[in-house]
Amino acid sequence: MIRRRATLLLGLVGLALLAAAAARAIYTSSGPGIVTLLVIGAVLLVSPFVISRVERLSAPAGGFQLPFTREIAEMGAPNAARILEHADLGAFADAYAGVAGELEDSRYEAARAHLQDLLMTRSAALARQEKFEGTEVRAIFNSASPAARALALGLMKGDPSLADGATILAAIADPRSPGEQYQGLELAKLCWPQMSRSYRSAIQSVIADSPSGGDSDRRRMVAEVRALPVT
Repeated sequence: MIRRRATLLLGLVGLALLAAAAARAIYTSSGPGIVTLLVIGAVLLVSPFVISRVERLSAPAGGFQLPFTREIAEMGAPNAARILEHADLGAFADAYAGVAGELEDSRYEAARAHLQDLLMTRSAALARQEKFEGTEVRAIFNSASPAARALALGLMKGDPSLADGATILAAIADPRSPGEQYQGLELAKLCWPQMSRSYRSAIQSVIADSPSGGDSDRRRMVAEVRALPVT
């Protein structure tokens, strides 16, 4: 807003100088002073258009500043990318995507899980405030990026209408990160009433065949989902 006012002011000053030069040319004789006023006025008058043009040329393609939001847009979710770009979550997700690869060592599993939980919690909160499109959120999940999938699951937890049985089943049966299956189980429990019988049955079959190991929270969530009715 401040930049827009400044460029507008430049244009008004330029217009005023041109008017002054024109008046001087009418009521006085011509001279170097008039030429100077005309040149300066013309430059200032066109400067807002030049500044605007330079800003458009220097902006990243698609108007997205963050690498993560540019990737989201390329996945087929431009509207979601715009929301993320203007929210604090966009910067956080971009930072998480950058460090997640550096935390693959088992020594950092707790730290990575904590960051992923934060990402999903913030995603859920944003989905309660903004309107996302289900097709875009599912396109984000279908990418190979663990950060993008965690973001999508968080959005679905905040707004269950964005979720579908195929996405929930994929998170449980083929997780891309250690915490994804647990988040998928939580989402399954949340969305169980709206899921079809076929997906309910498929999810219970997957967790019945999966190893019984893992932490206590995961075992508890598995037990809770297995206890849900299929019909």
